[in-house]
Amino acid sequence: MLLRRLVLRQFRNYNEACVDFGAGLNILTGDNAQGKTSLLEGIFLCVSARSFRTQQTRDLIREGESFFAVEAHFKKVGVDQRLFYSFDGSNKRVEYNSTPFRSLAQVLGVLPGVLMVPQDDNLIKGGPRSRRHYLDLQLAQVDAHYLHQLVRYQKAMRQRNHLLRIRDTSTISLWETEMARAAAYIVAQRHAATCDLSARATARYSRLTEQHEPLSLRYRSPAPASDTPEEIETYYMRKYIEGREREIAQKHTLYGPHTEDLAIEISGRDCKHFASEGQQRCAVAAMRLAEWERLHALIDGKPLLIVDDFALGMDATRRNLLLQQLAELGQVFLSTAQDPASIVGDGVDATLFHVQHGTINLS
Repeated sequence: MLLRRLVLRQFRNYNEACVDFGAGLNILTGDNAQGKTSLLEGIFLCVSARSFRTQQTRDLIREGESFFAVEAHFKKVGVDQRLFYSFDGSNKRVEYNSTPFRSLAQVLGVLPGVLMVPQDDNLIKGGPRSRRHYLDLQLAQVDAHYLHQLVRYQKAMRQRNHLLRIRDTSTISLWETEMARAAAYIVAQRHAATCDLSARATARYSRLTEQHEPLSLRYRSPAPASDTPEEIETYYMRKYIEGREREIAQKHTLYGPHTEDLAIEISGRDCKHFASEGQQRCAVAAMRLAEWERLHALIDGKPLLIVDDFALGMDATRRNLLLQQLAELGQVFLSTAQDPASIVGDGVDATLFHVQHGTINLS
């Protein structure tokens, strides 16, 4: 996987920009509020069809303009390819090699990648939704059936919640059956992914901290991991039937993959309550590196890695240890307000860009 060129038109603070990237470490330097993060946002839009900074696509349109467009030129499985995304304030358009996509969800997996941002501390400090999203995004990039089941579950749950609100159970079992079947696949895949990620994250964490404290990830679901998909389906179907009266009173579904969580522990203790700030930052970085490593094992090629505000809050030792791991990966896009000389040491091959007022130049 190699992102060769990114073209931005009327995107954030860019009027028009075209940047050709190096095959390894690409470092974006410059003062704050100059466009470094916006450039990374454009790359991530091609990875996930969404921004990591806003839920409102309209926010991505340059002030005073009526549209934006992002165009990625990349090489995948040895073939030059193109992904185009535009939004005119009301309509989103995505083309892959000039073929229109019917749904934004089709973008997932075209240009696989991993995002590492300062907001990642929400993986530990935030609620379960951010941890579920951590699992869902990587699974959806390598398994189209997982995304299908996730959408299927959410649609069925909306119908069930409507029936709960109006206290109508005449057809509710039909939607519960749909939910239980989808939940069985979702939970089984989340369990498998978590086991794989936990082993990889432990190794990455040890390298970042130079200590032998085990970092472990554990998917927290009332349905046991050892159960078969059929047993998981039976479990959720029973929970939906048994919980109807309570859920009618609450007016929404209380059980299922939409409520479950990912436990993050160091030496068997909850990171949120027992780990230091430094340990938490290293744990989050290790989880993202583990995510990259797992994607790499499952796809044909190396996924992209996008790093905003590199090593924010890390001391020099941890920063250098993280950079050593990043330099071993494929194509990495990294933004920093620091002097690049303080980041890139001897033997690290990097392409440097300076970003100023929405203009990108090679340093």
